[in-house]
Amino acid sequence: MTRRRWRITLLAALATLAAVYPITSLFVESTWLPQAAFVIALVAGLGLVARGLTRSRGLVVLLQVLVTSYVILARYTGESFTLFVPTPATLEAANSLGLQALETINRYSAPAPLNDGLTFCLVVAVALVAIAVDAMAATWRSPAAAGLPLLTAYLITAANGDAALALRFFVVPVVLWLVMLHTTARAQFGRWGTASAADESEIDEAAHDRDALRSFTAGALKLGAVGVVVALVVPAVIPHFPPRYLTEGLGRSGGGAGEGSVGFNDTLDLSRSLNNQDQSPVLTYTTTAFTRSPLRVLATSYYSRGQWSVAGATGDRPDNPSPLPPPDKRRDYVITVTDNTLAAPRIAAPYPVVAVAMEGTPWSIDPVTRDVRVDRAVSTYRVTYADLAPSPPELRESGAPDSPDITDDDLTIPDRSRDLIQQWSDQVTRGADNPLDKAIAIQDHLRDPSRYTYSLDLGEQLRDSQGRLLEPIQNFYQTRRGYCVQFATAMIMLARAQGIPARMAIGFLPGQLSDERYIVRASDAHAWPELYFQGYGWLRFEPTPGARAGSPPPYAVLGAGSGPTGGGREVSETNTASGTASATSSTTAATAAPVQKEETFLDSVGHVFTVRNVVLALALVLGLLAAFAMPITAWLLRLRRRRAAVTQQDLIEAEWDDLTSHFGDLGLSAPEGVTLRQLRERYVADGHLDEENATAMRRVTATLEKSRYDRPERTTPQEAFRLHHDIRSIRRQVGRTRAWQTRARSFFWPEAGVSFWRSLPDRLLPRRR
Repeated sequence: MTRRRWRITLLAALATLAAVYPITSLFVESTWLPQAAFVIALVAGLGLVARGLTRSRGLVVLLQVLVTSYVILARYTGESFTLFVPTPATLEAANSLGLQALETINRYSAPAPLNDGLTFCLVVAVALVAIAVDAMAATWRSPAAAGLPLLTAYLITAANGDAALALRFFVVPVVLWLVMLHTTARAQFGRWGTASAADESEIDEAAHDRDALRSFTAGALKLGAVGVVVALVVPAVIPHFPPRYLTEGLGRSGGGAGEGSVGFNDTLDLSRSLNNQDQSPVLTYTTTAFTRSPLRVLATSYYSRGQWSVAGATGDRPDNPSPLPPPDKRRDYVITVTDNTLAAPRIAAPYPVVAVAMEGTPWSIDPVTRDVRVDRAVSTYRVTYADLAPSPPELRESGAPDSPDITDDDLTIPDRSRDLIQQWSDQVTRGADNPLDKAIAIQDHLRDPSRYTYSLDLGEQLRDSQGRLLEPIQNFYQTRRGYCVQFATAMIMLARAQGIPARMAIGFLPGQLSDERYIVRASDAHAWPELYFQGYGWLRFEPTPGARAGSPPPYAVLGAGSGPTGGGREVSETNTASGTASATSSTTAATAAPVQKEETFLDSVGHVFTVRNVVLALALVLGLLAAFAMPITAWLLRLRRRRAAVTQQDLIEAEWDDLTSHFGDLGLSAPEGVTLRQLRERYVADGHLDEENATAMRRVTATLEKSRYDRPERTTPQEAFRLHHDIRSIRRQVGRTRAWQTRARSFFWPEAGVSFWRSLPDRLLPRRR
């Protein structure tokens, strides 16, 4: 193995580590980095060993993929192995880790917390990048192509961070990549100018070659420096575009309304926080009402696998919205919105909408949800809405729900959590005999700070006895911890279990007053449940505790004497603080995921080098040594003989013996009694050498004859160097003409290694005597 191949492998490993290092800025902890560095070193080591044992490029990459995959799976899913062999349960465990990582990515923005799933996926991604870079740079000797996986690793960070990356994150991997390019190009350039040893002017030509090489190196360095400077200067002068993310959620920049707009997805994941901390204004408004209501954007009834989705309603849909209660049962108010940045096709308005006024923009009302949709984003609009204030006795006597507004989805409960939800709902509503009292009992139960805690941090998602991630409703029941989405979903499911149609509403809290206008910000995003009461339609409830939740409406506060607070609970800072303080004393909080202390670098290293992992690594190493014992022995013998060569003649003889031994493994034996030139012609004919390699073979034998019979000082290092490269080319040519079974046998069972082990007892016995 050449010295330059070692250099390229090391540079590729360092460039990979430098390219993935910026990913640490996306997460709170960087404990995954030592494990990623170990995987990069493993890939580099496997590449070095494999390239020394075989010239099959595909076999080198296959070995790297198989061994690295085994080590990663053993590290993270080793409990599912049977006798150190992966099983189908291994794939299930890996899939669970992947789902855990996806759940965390969807839930958090950078910097996100780190868990086992994310660490597993990061190490897998780093392994893929390391294998791709090593294969392109060292195995195929195309470091220019290695820049693509390096760029991919860098863009993972650049595309998902909320700020520009530090300069060092870009410069270090680029410099290492340029060094790889220069190292490979320098080697190729040196081959072009190698002078013939038989020429009298050889020394002068070698001097010219060195001068040309220095000139080439200087030009390459200048060109690389100019490229780096341009890459740094251009971003400073061109305009910056809004960031885009792998996943988009409520309150992040969305398309359709220009820079600075806020968009709502049609899918709301329970694992994604609606509480964006962005303080950018979404809209401003004035209202004729004395009290302010939340501004609803959309509503949905379809829930599946932890997600609320708009495009999922089943059943027949009416053509027009159902009529609102008569004027004597409602009060109409007007809200005037300005500076709206909400992306089309949504607008925000209190529910239910009576009339809409916006100049030059077509709009429509959904016949079931009464969501207002627009064809394009609008900056200013006016909405007339109804304030429904039914009395508790009227709601208790409203009767069974029966309306075209009710769909099958409004009463659907997840099958996986059906038993838990029904038991939970029956317990909470015990003693209530009508839909209103049941709804208030559920709302009061969820708003009780002694039972539940409002928190943006959901903690680690729990698993069942079989190791599967709990369904979000089950997870919330166990942890008793969440934000508006978890509380609203819980109330919806508990109400549905009692036969009350319920759905999810998404929008904004009323905002804050500023200069006689109310300002709604992205951080005011909120979710709440709507329950259906016959004759009054969908009514809002507020089960979310905490200062950032909405206030319950009057009918949900004064409507019942049941529940721990006598019919509802107002929002206050005191409740929020007490809820937080009592979280640790709650009897149900014992089932929540424990809070782990931040791991140090030594802790992460200790997790890697456990007794079990060390035993696995030793078993793997021993297995590899057993499988590659003969190839490794032959390689070590060749390496020892080359290093032991004192003169150029010794080195040339070692190269020739290595060639004839390899030809013997491929079936080209050297008959006894033939001359060197006869053997040469036999190799040319039986090896099916083309014209170029036949000329190389004649050049090799000519150099060998010269080293044997000419004066020693006339054999130059340039000739030995040229002979080495000629022999490599000849070996590749002959190897391609042999059957794959012959090539495999020559690799795994070389005669040089076999002879060494067979003769080992004979060499040891005389020493003992």
